[in-house]
Amino acid sequence: MSLGRIRAHLGLGTNAATTFKRSFHLSSIKYNQQQSNLFGEITTQTEPVNKKHSLADSLDSQSDKKINKDKITLKNDTELQKFIGHEPTPAAKKYLSPLKQSIYEANVAKNGFFKNKDEIRLPNGEVYRLQLTQREIEALEPSMYLKSFRIKSSIKKATVVTKLLNKLNLKVAITQAHFNQKRIAREIGDLLSKGLKESKELNFNPDELFLDQIWAGKDGHLMKRLDPKGRGRTGVIEHGHIHIKAILKGEQTKKRIAWEKEQKQLRKKPYQQLPSESLRWRPDGFYRW
Repeated sequence: MSLGRIRAHLGLGTNAATTFKRSFHLSSIKYNQQQSNLFGEITTQTEPVNKKHSLADSLDSQSDKKINKDKITLKNDTELQKFIGHEPTPAAKKYLSPLKQSIYEANVAKNGFFKNKDEIRLPNGEVYRLQLTQREIEALEPSMYLKSFRIKSSIKKATVVTKLLNKLNLKVAITQAHFNQKRIAREIGDLLSKGLKESKELNFNPDELFLDQIWAGKDGHLMKRLDPKGRGRTGVIEHGHIHIKAILKGEQTKKRIAWEKEQKQLRKKPYQQLPSESLRWRPDGFYRW
């Protein structure tokens, strides 16, 4: 139907001036920014607020100094170091009371390691004897904790290498890991090399460090996929990941282990070919052969 017939049907005539207005149902979001919008004076289009950007802008506006963001690193960012940066703290200072700490440090200075129930005289003349459990002694000794990222391997494969490297000197263990033919050995060698570099920052002597403990564990989040088999059967293959953890200790632990081994040998009874026991029968008066 033409436009002229529509006008004649409505009684407007062919030459009558008509105005067409947009109906209410044409109110999409894109018309919100146009002047012809029916609700343009009431509704305004606002941008979503990003809290992170607004916080960063407010912090930048508060500081008068011009900051060169390219020169900021992890080590020279003072505000960030308040949350993640900390000086290495001895375990005795962290877990013991001031009196026990002074007794423990005097004991270590006297013997080179901690001896249980050893009589210690403090500078003020007081005499004390401190007794700790085996777990407490091991926890208070200087140590380093290492942990690797996710490794695509299994605990069975990693345990073969960890048993080889356990109780070895750190530098010797790194050499053994680099020349080992196992694929997991290279990952362990990189982890130990990282610990060797960080030991200098923690005031350790790299030549005295040894592997006190090293083990492998499951890292979780197994990836599974179907394993198609014959006769319409299927199985599930699990692609597991593991992590390697290690504890490094120094000369103080070596001296304690050597002393404990010596004391165990001294407490051992001398070997006797025949048992020194009382006779449980009445011996005869003549020799039998």
